[in-house]
Amino acid sequence: MEWLRVPVGRDAAAWRTVPTERTVLAVVHTLACLGYVLDAVELLEPDQRVQVVFAQAPDLFAGGVPERLRALDAITIGWHQATHTDFDLVLAADSGSVHQLHGPVLALGHGVPNNKLAPPALGGPASNMVVGLSPPWLTWYGRVVPAAVALPHRNLLPVLERHCPQATPVAVVTGDLCLDRLRASRPYQHRYRDALGVKRPLVAVTSTWGPESLFARGWGVVSELLRSGQYDVAAVLHPAAWYGHGTRQVLGWLREQRRAGLLVVEPTSWRGLVAAADVLVGDHGSATAYAAGAGVPVLRAGGPATHTAPGSPVALTPMLAPDRPLAAQLREAAEKTSDATQKASEASEAANALTSEPGRAAGLLRTHMYRLMSLREPETACAAAPVPLPTLIKE
Repeated sequence: MEWLRVPVGRDAAAWRTVPTERTVLAVVHTLACLGYVLDAVELLEPDQRVQVVFAQAPDLFAGGVPERLRALDAITIGWHQATHTDFDLVLAADSGSVHQLHGPVLALGHGVPNNKLAPPALGGPASNMVVGLSPPWLTWYGRVVPAAVALPHRNLLPVLERHCPQATPVAVVTGDLCLDRLRASRPYQHRYRDALGVKRPLVAVTSTWGPESLFARGWGVVSELLRSGQYDVAAVLHPAAWYGHGTRQVLGWLREQRRAGLLVVEPTSWRGLVAAADVLVGDHGSATAYAAGAGVPVLRAGGPATHTAPGSPVALTPMLAPDRPLAAQLREAAEKTSDATQKASEASEAANALTSEPGRAAGLLRTHMYRLMSLREPETACAAAPVPLPTLIKE
């Protein structure tokens, strides 16, 4: 049968060249989840005692995942096989159908936690349920699904206690590996700029998805930036925008701006764009908060969305004033952080809203993964690596 085609799990020893001791399943729901799962996987891959396999979980926004998994050149199994195999560790950055899997689940975040309230299908903002930290994401018929819930900040422990107290005993504070990697990348900004081929100051424009996103209600800012002739402008859209409307349609909507010089970055390359940026214009999506935490001057357009959670780190980012010239605001944002001491101070303040363990996420996350696998952790050093270079979408 097709779903039995790949030998994985505890019965696959006879098929392997290297006698691995543990098998880890990396679950990918969407392209938005992929980077966060890979962050964790890359901490395990050097260990010859560990075999990692991937599986795509059922999801409404699964577009692009099969192609990207094939490009990874990793073992990928079907969901049927995944649900009929015992694993020593399951890594997942979303929750859909994860209760069907067998093995200790480490729930990873994708994006900034405590950022969004529940979508309409689960009660909307009036429910006050925080996405990722409430029962619909952590329990199945009252049973807590994850063996561990990774939190980037100790301040999220009372949030979890308030929204899903039954999951509090399995919460572990691991820091934010995405932020640590961005901060490790910024000293090499010139390499990321070279990958994009830009020569002038670079304004990055980032948009999440949905009707309150920058792409939906404030995209005119891109045309204004292009008309100014002062900047190189590169934009990245959330994968759900691409696969909700179709790549051809989105490129059609961007056609005139691309002819005017807009660079469009692959959606999974958003971190490389942040590493390259001189200034970033964003919305209520996680990229805005991460950029601020990495030391990039940011301006948030459109105001907080109705489903932004109270106290979200993204709400701390400065707003773009619609009644003032955009060029002046960009210049002020860049000048405000031109002083190295002030820039470091503001970046640290933004980072402190995102993580209580700055620079320690790689080591903390690896320690908890090995604990869940009941395997001795390697003695090798473990540090956050710079993010991959960005790639552009080309027709």
